[in-house]
Amino acid sequence: MPPKKRLSLSRNSREAKRNVRSQESAEETASQLELRLTADRERHTLSRESETYTERELRLTADREWHTLFRKSETYTERELRLAADRERHVLFRESETFTDRELRLTADRERHVLSRVSKTYTERELRLTANRERHTLSRESETYTERELRLTADREHHILSRESETFTQYVDRLTNDRVHHNIIRSPEDEHEHKQRLESGREYYNSLRQERLISLSNERLRIENIQSLETDEQREARLQTDFDIVLMT
Repeated sequence: MPPKKRLSLSRNSREAKRNVRSQESAEETASQLELRLTADRERHTLSRESETYTERELRLTADREWHTLFRKSETYTERELRLAADRERHVLFRESETFTDRELRLTADRERHVLSRVSKTYTERELRLTANRERHTLSRESETYTERELRLTADREHHILSRESETFTQYVDRLTNDRVHHNIIRSPEDEHEHKQRLESGREYYNSLRQERLISLSNERLRIENIQSLETDEQREARLQTDFDIVLMT
C-alpha cells in the first residue's frame, strides 16, 4: 500500500475514534445531567413535604420580597427583554412536549394545586387572596399609562396566539379542566363560607373600583399638569408616541 494512502487511512481511523469518544462523552454528560436533575427534584420534593404551613409562608414571603426588590431594579427595557426570553423558552419547551408529557404535567400540577388548597383553612385562604390582591394593586398603581397599554397589548396578543394554536379537543379539555378546578375549589365551602366569600368579593370589588377611580383622577391631574408645562415640540413628540401606540394595538 502506498505511504500516502496508509497515512490517509490512519488519519481517518483516528478521527473516527475521536468522534466515537466525543459521542460517548456527550451521552455520559447528558446522563449525568439527567441524574443530577432527578436527584435535585427528589431533594426539592422531600424538602417541601417536610415544611409546615408557617415555614412555607415564611419562605414564600421571603421569596416575594426578594422578587419584588429584583423587579423594582429593572428598567422597562430589561423587563421586556426578560419577558420575551421567558416566553420564547416557554414556547420551545411546550413545543417539545408530547401529548402524554403535557397531560402528565398538567395532571401533576392540578394534584399539587388541589393538595395545597385542601390543606388550607378558610382564614388561610382569605389571607392568601388578600395578600395577592394587595400585591396586584401595588403593582398596577406603579404603572404609567404607557406601560399599562403595552402590557395589555402584549397580554391580548399572547392570549390570541395561545387560543389560535388550540385544537378543538384541547379547547374542550381546557374548559373541562377549568370547570373541574372551579368545582374542587368551591366544594369544601359550607353556606356560611360561601356567603363570606361573596361578601368579601363585593367589598374587594367596591374598594378596587374606588381605588381605580381615585387613581384615574390622579392620573388625569398629573397628565393635565404635564401638558400645561410642555412646549410645542414636547407636545408634538407625545402625540406621535400616542399615535404609534394606537397603531400597535
